[in-house]
Amino acid sequence: PAVEMVAAQGLYAAAMNFAGLPAALAVLQRNERSVLTIESLAVNALFRQLGLARQLLHWLMAEAERLECSRLMVSYPLNHASTAAMQRLTNAALRWQHSPGLRLVHSDRTACLSVVKRLTPLTNRWLGRGRWSLLSWQALDASQLLEVEMLQQEAPLWARPESIECQGAVGQRDEAISQVLLDHGAVAGWLIAHRVGGSVFRVTQWWVTPQLQGSGIALLLMYQALSVALKAIPLYSCVCYGFASDNQSMSLMFSRFLEPLASRSYASQRATITFQ
Repeated sequence: PAVEMVAAQGLYAAAMNFAGLPAALAVLQRNERSVLTIESLAVNALFRQLGLARQLLHWLMAEAERLECSRLMVSYPLNHASTAAMQRLTNAALRWQHSPGLRLVHSDRTACLSVVKRLTPLTNRWLGRGRWSLLSWQALDASQLLEVEMLQQEAPLWARPESIECQGAVGQRDEAISQVLLDHGAVAGWLIAHRVGGSVFRVTQWWVTPQLQGSGIALLLMYQALSVALKAIPLYSCVCYGFASDNQSMSLMFSRFLEPLASRSYASQRATITFQ
């Protein structure tokens, strides 16, 4: 097998050929802390059971060290057909360390319509009080963009709209669907969405200020984003989002309002290997 890797806009693609045919592909993202994250790893069905995934992963480990990355990370779903294989590939004996990953939720259009319907009464009450309002990302003026820039310094790195991590996100930011929450006219949070593969709406970042966390007000952002996404052209077929398993406020909000109406949801495991 032969492996080649190309880079473009913060993303890397590593392709493996076998007997002159495409056999395996990995897509990776590198962030500003020199962490290389495997976004996807797939083996052609014709070449499975040949150990190609292991070979490609070992090659990626060596390449990460060559690129002077501090860590290589990969996440995979639990209770899935691929779980056992990924656990073998990231065995602790090979220096991999494991930790809880994100809980991932997928909703088709029918589920999204149900979420919007369920949230409509709550949203109307909140917006009727005059305190809260919403703006699409593309509607922000220069002063509001400056507010976002200043506020994101208080946000964790993963939640900053202009972070290098977000710039390397798979897909293109949908600025009509991405929403900003205003509290008495001041920026208080945002939901950033990317269009992936033409029909998937991916929630990349969803954050409100610490004093608002746990209040449920972040649901306003989801309501508006879904409402706009359902009318978008070309059509979105599904939405996917995730949250850290140890995020109690987000877990409660998802379990009450989003997961019961989801098409599917599952927990993931994160495997990390650190380089000296």
